[in-house]
Amino acid sequence: MTAITDLSWQQLETASGLNNLIILDSANGLTLRLSALTTAAVSTKNDKGVVQALYKLRELAALAQITANQNAVIGERLAAFPQSSTGTAVNGYVLTSGLIITKTPLQTNGILGANN
Repeated sequence: MTAITDLSWQQLETASGLNNLIILDSANGLTLRLSALTTAAVSTKNDKGVVQALYKLRELAALAQITANQNAVIGERLAAFPQSSTGTAVNGYVLTSGLIITKTPLQTNGILGANN
């Protein structure tokens, strides 16, 4: 089997459980529905929600990675989205940290996910 070095947008959408998180627009390519990620209306470029949307995208990618890796052997599994780590709850909040590990060529194009 070949090493898994990336995920498809379909795999990300499947992990979300939504059938319309990503919309194909023949004129503009793929469109990501931010409101579906943030559960808040996003109608202008000045709306807040970047942190929440990026956090949720990273978590969905981690779920999609688990599914993609199910039949892969060690050394061929995608390891770009390791499990997030969380701290202790303080004042009603928990700090969470999530990484994205990439394998970047020196030419700085063609970024791939790392393998384990």
